[in-house]
Amino acid sequence: MNARKRIALTAATLALGSGLALAPSAGAVASTGSQSGHVSAQASCNYPYVCFYKGSSKTGQFKDTGYWQSLGSSKGATSMVNTRRDDVVYTHFTNGRTHCTPPRSTTDFNSWKADKVYISTKSHC
Repeated sequence: MNARKRIALTAATLALGSGLALAPSAGAVASTGSQSGHVSAQASCNYPYVCFYKGSSKTGQFKDTGYWQSLGSSKGATSMVNTRRDDVVYTHFTNGRTHCTPPRSTTDFNSWKADKVYISTKSHC
């Protein structure tokens, strides 16, 4: 992992650990929150899946770990739900940035355009 990615992941870890929203650049925000407060349509995401949404419509679900997966029809999703109990999820964006979502959490991507997902067996970001 290059130094720039390592710094970005460290910043994300610190931001998430302190309960702050991650805002690495102006106009681009990815915030993480609990799944319980999210859109009811997203309740259709069952364990052990990671589900992507455009608005309230589910566009795809993933469960394999250990490698980057292209989002296909979920590319450009506006949010993601991680129902996994012990696995973090890294989302890659077309601007080259990544974001880590802890287990049992939801992330809103806002202006970021998601294109890949990596489900890790790590239990925290």
